[in-house]
Amino acid sequence: MSAKSGLSVVELTIVVALLLLVAAISVPSIRQNVQRKRAARCAQNLEALRVASGNYAAEKGAPPALPADLVPNYLPALPVCPSGGAYALGDGADAPPTCTIPGHHF
Repeated sequence: MSAKSGLSVVELTIVVALLLLVAAISVPSIRQNVQRKRAARCAQNLEALRVASGNYAAEKGAPPALPADLVPNYLPALPVCPSGGAYALGDGADAPPTCTIPGHHF
């Protein structure tokens, strides 16, 4: 008798099912990590806007009216939300800058 090498259809089906199970478990986790990283980057952008707005207000005596007022003297470029949200400036320490994406904040 000769020994056959390779996988049978049943063994191959089990391997494919296990790979699909691992993928089904890991994909939501990966997506959640991507969202967390985007929210963290957005929080960094909001902090940069807060600091730049504070510097503007200290120098000019009033908070900036528009985010564009901060470029180029206080920020090299306007930050962009990695999730596509829009930033709005607050009116100083009482109302910090905000993002339109829920969950993106300091």
